[in-house]
Amino acid sequence: MVPASQQQSLNRPWPVWLIGVIVGLEAGALAYVGARFVISLFSEHAIPMAGIIFGAVVMLGAAVWLGSAAWGTVKGLRWPRAAILVSQAFLVIVGISLTQVGARAIGVACVAAAIITLIALFNRSTVVWMGESTRYPSH
Repeated sequence: MVPASQQQSLNRPWPVWLIGVIVGLEAGALAYVGARFVISLFSEHAIPMAGIIFGAVVMLGAAVWLGSAAWGTVKGLRWPRAAILVSQAFLVIVGISLTQVGARAIGVACVAAAIITLIALFNRSTVVWMGESTRYPSH
C-alpha cells in the first residue's frame, strides 16, 4: 500500500489542468475531423476512398494519442511530455500554414493554443508534477 503522503493528490498545479484541457480539446478536434472523414465515405467525395480511410485512421489515432497524453499529464505521468511537445510543434506549423492560406482566425488560435500549452508544459510546477517518481513507485 502506498503511504498517504505519496498518493496522487487532487492539488495538481493549475498549468497541469490547463494542459489537460487544451490537449483534450485538440484530441476532440482530431476525433471530429476523423469522424467527418468516415462520414464522407458514404457521400460524394473528392479524394479517393483509400485517402479518406487513411486520413480517418490517422486522425482518429492521433486523437487517441493526444487524449491519452492529456489524461497522462493530469495523472502526473512522465511520458506525455514528449508527446505533447511534438504535437504542439506540429500545431504551430499547421497554424502558421493556415494563416498563410486565408484561415487566419483558426491559424492564430492554433498557434496561440500551442504556445500556451508549451509555456504551461515547461512551467516549474508542471515539471515537478510530471517528474515525481514517488507518485507511482516501482514494484
